[in-house]
Amino acid sequence: MQQELRSYMEEQFMFEFDSEITEDTDLFKAGVLDSFGYVSLMAHIEQHYGVRIGEEGLLDNVRVSLSGIVELVEAARERTAGSR
Repeated sequence: MQQELRSYMEEQFMFEFDSEITEDTDLFKAGVLDSFGYVSLMAHIEQHYGVRIGEEGLLDNVRVSLSGIVELVEAARERTAGSR
């Protein structure tokens, strides 16, 4: 999942993860993401991974790095699996 998200973000937001922009970099501060891009990314995650993040999750759990976003998706997957 992390590699797919990484590739998606690089293609969608036209940048590359490297020594300056790592998987732990704040992507808002680095100028990679803005609020529209973040919402678009969350929509992709909901559609591609079948998890529901929802408005509350978007606002309460804003993740600013790839590694943080992966943690958010994994937690959402666990909640989804636990509710079945």
